[in-house]
Amino acid sequence: MKYFVWISQETQYNDYTDEIIDFFWNNGNEVYISTNYQKTSYEQIIQKCNCIVLLDFRDVCFTKITSEFIDNVFIGNGQNNYLVFSNKGVYTSLIPSPYKIFHFNTLSKRNLSHFFIWCNRLQLFK
Repeated sequence: MKYFVWISQETQYNDYTDEIIDFFWNNGNEVYISTNYQKTSYEQIIQKCNCIVLLDFRDVCFTKITSEFIDNVFIGNGQNNYLVFSNKGVYTSLIPSPYKIFHFNTLSKRNLSHFFIWCNRLQLFK
């Protein structure tokens, strides 16, 4: 699968960002990271991708994060598949409705590790 990873302006590139990107890459996926490209290239890249991964480690809801992405990048719509990592969990639009697929009280390396183990058991994102 191909993933476009967008790091929000409020989110600093950090260890969590690297761990999430590494997880997709290490599971045999193609990963495009927004910080590696000009905004003008996003549309072309997104058209090739199966899913847009939004990294925003604040306490905000799925709808707010996806709306900010669409407003900021001027690309994307309700037809895109989204996977959102926030401070309180992981959300997706891959199943009906924005749905929280994994909950944690706060984003930490330990909680990310639990999420990755859970994904591997279910063979998600491979």
